Amino acid sequence: MLWIYGLLVYLSVRRGVRVERLFLGPEHTFSNLGARETKPVEAGLLYVFTGESLSFAYRVSLPARGLPGVWLRFEERWVHTGTGEAVTLCAYAPAGFRGEARLTSRLAGLGRGVYAAAERTVTAGDAFGLLRVQRRSPAEGQLLVLPRLLPAAADPGAAFEEARRGKRPPNGASVPQVIGTRPYAPGDPLRRIHWRSSARTGELRAKELELPAIGRQLIGLDAAGAGSSTGDALWADPALTAAAEAAAGLALRALEQGLRVRLAVSDGRGGSVEAQGRGRLRDVLALLAAAPQGDPRPEAFAELALREALAAGGGAVTLVTARADAQLIPVLRRLPGRAVQLVYVQGPWSRGSAAAVESWLQQLEALGCRVTVVSALAVSSAPQMGGDGYAASGH
Repeated sequence: MLWIYGLLVYLSVRRGVRVERLFLGPEHTFSNLGARETKPVEAGLLYVFTGESLSFAYRVSLPARGLPGVWLRFEERWVHTGTGEAVTLCAYAPAGFRGEARLTSRLAGLGRGVYAAAERTVTAGDAFGLLRVQRRSPAEGQLLVLPRLLPAAADPGAAFEEARRGKRPPNGASVPQVIGTRPYAPGDPLRRIHWRSSARTGELRAKELELPAIGRQLIGLDAAGAGSSTGDALWADPALTAAAEAAAGLALRALEQGLRVRLAVSDGRGGSVEAQGRGRLRDVLALLAAAPQGDPRPEAFAELALREALAAGGGAVTLVTARADAQLIPVLRRLPGRAVQLVYVQGPWSRGSAAAVESWLQQLEALGCRVTVVSALAVSSAPQMGGDGYAASGH
C-alpha cells in the first residue's frame, strides 16, 4: 500500500504542478504616494520599499486529488541582479483532499536593488517524511526594492520659484539643441538615438538635449558612494544608500511642486529618467533602486554635473553626493552664473579630515554653489516614507 501510495504521489508531481502567485505585500505600498496599486500579476513587476517586510502567498495545486496525508514544501529563489546574492522563500502546508494548498511566507526587509525570480521547487511527501518527490521549474517576475524618501534638505532654488509663480517660457522659444550624447537607456524614444555616434562607438547612444529651465528640476546622483567601494561592496555602501534616499526625497518634493523631474545617475551605464506628476514617482525610484549599473569611473560624477548644468539651459541643478569630489571644483569654474546646488551627505564613511571636507565645501560656495550638508544622524533618524527607521543596503 505504501508503494502504491508513493507511486501515485510521484506520478501526480511528475504530471506537473501548478503554482499561482496570489499576493506580495505590503498591500498598499504606494497608497501613501497618491498612486493606487492593484494586486500584482504572476509575472509582473512588483514594488516594495527598503526595510519593509514582505508577505508572500501562493496557491499550489497537484493534478491528482483524493491523496490523503500529502504535505507540500514550496521554495522560491530570488536573485539580486546587482550582487548575485539569493534569498529563498520557504513554506509548508498540507495539500488537502482537493490536492491544493495555500502557502504563505514572510521575509524580513530586503536591501535596495532589483531582484529577479529564478527558480521554484515543489516537494511533495507524506506526513512522516518517508517519501519525497521534488519538481523544479523556472520562475518569472521582478521585485524592485526602492529607496525610502528622505525629506528634502536642499533649498528649492530658482526652478521651484519660477514654477510657483506660474511663469512660462517666452513665446517663440528656440528648439532644444543637441549638446552631446550619452548611453541609451531603456525608455528613451527612438528619435533620441544618435545614429552616427552609435555606429562609431558600436553601442547605442542617445542625444543629450538642452532643456528649458522653467518648470524643471534636474537631479544628479553620485553613484560612487563613499568613493572606496566597487562591485558588490558598492551595493552595500551605506553612503550610496543615504545619497539615493536624499535624491528620492528631492524628486518627491519637485513632483509635488508640479515640476518635471529629470534624474541622472553617474554609474557605469549613465542612466536617466524624466517624470512629471506625483503618480510617476515610481519611475524615478525604479532608477534609484537599480543603481549602480556597473562601477562608475572616478570622474563620472563631475562629467555628469557639467553635462546636466549645460543641458539645464540656465536652470537649477541639484547634485547629491556622499564624498568630497575635488573634480567638481574645475567643473563649477566653467559654469559662471549657473544655478548649481549640492547636497552633501556626511557620515562616518567620509574620507579625509574634517578640515579638508570643510575647505572643499567653502571652495564650492565661493564659486556660487549653494551647499546643504545632511549628516548621517539626520539620515538615520529623520521620518522617512516607506520603511521603519534606516537600514543600509545589502544583506
